Amino acid sequence: MSRPSLWTRLDCIHVGKTRAYIERSKTSPLEICLGESNDEVFFAEEALLLAVPHFGRLGTLSVFGDSIGVLPVFVEHFSCSVPLLSRLEINFVCDEDAVLPNTLFNGDLSSLHELELVGVTTALPWRGLSKLTTFNLYCVPGDNILLTQLLDFFESAPHLRHIKLHDSIPTSRNTPAERVVSLPHLKDFSIISQPAHSILLNHLSIPAGASLWLEFTYSGKESPIPSYLPNPLDRLHNISHITTVNLRLASEQRCVRLSGPSGELYMVGWWTRSGNKPYDGTRTFLRSLSRFDISRTQWLTVMLYCHPPSSFPTTEWTIYHTFCSMKNLRTLTLSRCKNLTFILALNPSKNPSKTILCPKLEEIILYIERPDQFHVDELLSMAKERASGGVKLPAITIVSTEEFAPTKGVFQLRKHVSRVEYKFDDAPPEWDTLPNEVV
Repeated sequence: MSRPSLWTRLDCIHVGKTRAYIERSKTSPLEICLGESNDEVFFAEEALLLAVPHFGRLGTLSVFGDSIGVLPVFVEHFSCSVPLLSRLEINFVCDEDAVLPNTLFNGDLSSLHELELVGVTTALPWRGLSKLTTFNLYCVPGDNILLTQLLDFFESAPHLRHIKLHDSIPTSRNTPAERVVSLPHLKDFSIISQPAHSILLNHLSIPAGASLWLEFTYSGKESPIPSYLPNPLDRLHNISHITTVNLRLASEQRCVRLSGPSGELYMVGWWTRSGNKPYDGTRTFLRSLSRFDISRTQWLTVMLYCHPPSSFPTTEWTIYHTFCSMKNLRTLTLSRCKNLTFILALNPSKNPSKTILCPKLEEIILYIERPDQFHVDELLSMAKERASGGVKLPAITIVSTEEFAPTKGVFQLRKHVSRVEYKFDDAPPEWDTLPNEVV
């Protein structure tokens, strides 16, 4: 009863309860949460008025609901200074965008560390954001937020570490192309938008070591493609040393992940269209690798989902060029590969240059779900040709998720491969190189 820190959470629903909590919390920082549900305001203004004189020790503020009912009360009572406010979350869901005035909090948020705005339009920035480390902005139409506003906001918050912009990206440029804002302390940056574009990224300097996530959704029947994919990201110096490349290629999803000691890039695209070329995105995503230096790549993982054999011929040349760039590739992992395009590219007698690609390759790992996915003849031909060229494969590992007897060709592989391992594992492979959102 006498411990002040146990009485700091205020929902301002009941006047008596609010009064008791304010008295018992003494001088401890307050946490206020105002919300509503089913068009009924879940706080009493009389109770909120009891807390107003104590806003000087307000540490956390969360506001949820319909802006029509909550916003006027919110603006009226929170136009004063809140010198200790470290976390602010405003979530307004309604048909019309909520606009926050500049007078909110007296325009000063000098102690703020975390800021999350959902469905809220505001003339960013507020003053004194030097301590801000986390900024999340959701559900703000692109025509309601200016590129200049975001860049000004980032400049006023130089210690930002975590940024999420979901469906809240400017759709037009209103600032000089040469303006570039540095984010020296950035750790992770997530952008989810439709359509995909890089207007904002072209004005940001992403530091080494940062993780960048780009996700977009494409819907329509247009063909050809690349107009809706992100433009070259020239300022991504954080992925100058790529050691791992992961590709996840499905009927409605493409995912590329580049990672290394200097940073990470995820690029995820969702296809909801139908047309004559539903698999064109595969080729485009593979070609996106050419924008980066992947010569130091040591691990390549490819996961194919729902791709019939006829869907891949157009990418054969692109796959060949991908392997040409991976001069230091050591491990190749293929999962659910119903066609042999990747294996064919490694066969000196069947790739366009008739040369041995990836000469430092140490192991190929194959995850096979069904016997009809296992084309041992082409695997054997590839291993034989490489061995005859003086580059014998050190190891091939075959993992079957369903029990079936290995074919005769598996044993013949031992003539051309130093080590051949065949094992049964009914559990799906654990991909520690792909994020949960993608898997």
